[in-house]
Amino acid sequence: MAILPAAGVTYSQERKGVAALQSYAAAQNQIWRETDTGDVGIDGQLEYVNDNGYATGKLIAVQVKSGPSFFTHATENGWKFYPEKKHLLYWEQFPLPVILVLHDPVAGCSYWVDVRQALRIPRREENAFIEVPKTNLLQETAPLTLFETAGVQEGIFVEDLGELLMLLVRTRCDNASFVLSYFDLFVHGLTNIARSLYYGMDVVDNAVTYNLDRIDSEFGVGLGSVEQDFLFGFVKFLLVQGLADIDYSDCLIDWVDREMQPHFVAPLTKRGRNLVRLIHEREAELVAANRISNEGALRVAQEGFFQMVPESYVRRLPRIWDFQVSIDRDNSSRPKAPATPSEKKSWIRQLIDMTS
Repeated sequence: MAILPAAGVTYSQERKGVAALQSYAAAQNQIWRETDTGDVGIDGQLEYVNDNGYATGKLIAVQVKSGPSFFTHATENGWKFYPEKKHLLYWEQFPLPVILVLHDPVAGCSYWVDVRQALRIPRREENAFIEVPKTNLLQETAPLTLFETAGVQEGIFVEDLGELLMLLVRTRCDNASFVLSYFDLFVHGLTNIARSLYYGMDVVDNAVTYNLDRIDSEFGVGLGSVEQDFLFGFVKFLLVQGLADIDYSDCLIDWVDREMQPHFVAPLTKRGRNLVRLIHEREAELVAANRISNEGALRVAQEGFFQMVPESYVRRLPRIWDFQVSIDRDNSSRPKAPATPSEKKSWIRQLIDMTS
């Protein structure tokens, strides 16, 4: 018999793993796009299709590892996966969530973990492995769960901006010590010429403090688990309604792993900017009807400024300077950094001469 090239079991195992993703996508009415060429750590992408059958443009990347060898390092809760060094930075910096799938071709079961999220968690122990939980059985995972770090949220999308504006106003936490609406959070956080939205606990505290004072409340600001959930619900609300381009995976690091509210500045989407314009229009109507006063250029939806608090870093300024001087002086191939401010001009001039 003529000697023929052997296909081996590796190719078969790999295709079974990819086929499991195809089967999952078909069963869940999701879109699977396999990487045809140039696969260097991503086998394909899944696109989220909502319950109404609409493709949303929300994507996650998927890397499949198939075969018994990936299930040899068992833990109490799953299996250890040892990524190659070339993939660590690649996955961590990938612009989409990266879902790692381990496929058992014998049992026909697949298990997953958001490997990009695992690599980004600040307090993660520097283990050589990433744990893939046995509870994350792909075949039983709802798409909403799989797409969570991509910002996909469960909720009713309100298409009409007028109705959305009323929903912002009427979504309130009316606890006696925490009077606040989603409208408060939206307009208080506008910045960057009202093209971006700032979210932080300072905005929350300022808005609640004013509201309590406005109603002559006998209480100070009170913040418990109910109020915390209400606040994080606003972040989810922004995503569901498509109002701001939020890095939800980073928000989850704060909310889940650090047990605190996230802190971010996110650009408004076109829909978010249209909502700002609608608020301007409604405000003009109220002014014309003498229901609120005309205060010239003062607007409800208007840019607010924020900055780093000097008291939090001003004491570090001399130390930052001394650190740079010391580090630079250790490099004999460059002109020595000035020890005093008076030497700075000469030092910069030498650097310019070296690079020109």
